[in-house]
Amino acid sequence: MSGAARGRVREWVARYLPLELLGTLGALLGASLAFGLTDSLVVAALAGTIAETVGYYALAAVRGIRAHLAADRVRRVPSRPRRALLATGLELRSLAAEFGPAEVLDTVLVRPALMFAVPAAWGGHPAAWLVGKLLADVVFYVVAIVSFELGRRVILPAPSDAAPAPAAAPAPTPAPAAAPTHRSPILEAALR
Repeated sequence: MSGAARGRVREWVARYLPLELLGTLGALLGASLAFGLTDSLVVAALAGTIAETVGYYALAAVRGIRAHLAADRVRRVPSRPRRALLATGLELRSLAAEFGPAEVLDTVLVRPALMFAVPAAWGGHPAAWLVGKLLADVVFYVVAIVSFELGRRVILPAPSDAAPAPAAAPAPTPAPAAAPTHRSPILEAALR
């Protein structure tokens, strides 16, 4: 494996492993609790799926919002509530770009099916849900990593939006005067 490929794999592990650990804990607790209360594999599969999703995306959202808040694009917005709103909006866009396709396939079809089928074959206990979950993870991460790599520019916040000025840039020609328009700072920041 080349140095660049090892670097990508390390980046994916650092990005996804903490999310995966929190999601796994949620899936196992949710499925076990639901099965203990209802003795139903269907309810346990759905509860495990929901608990995993909540655990996974709570951490992803917090990390992403914090990263967007540190970006120049957001820091230039004049008020704290507007910065928070912009960072949250940017993170929702990032989450949708990175995880949207994987999540739809995973949540609607793959994970519930595997979290039902494996315990149905092995019995309703945490090891069976863990195997079903891990099999579903393989499908999820193939789609999520492809989305991440294709959408890096949209997904990752740029810590510094300032580009270096060209060495000998010609003076810009003044544009003809246009009617003034009013744009909110959030819209201005979003358009940059």
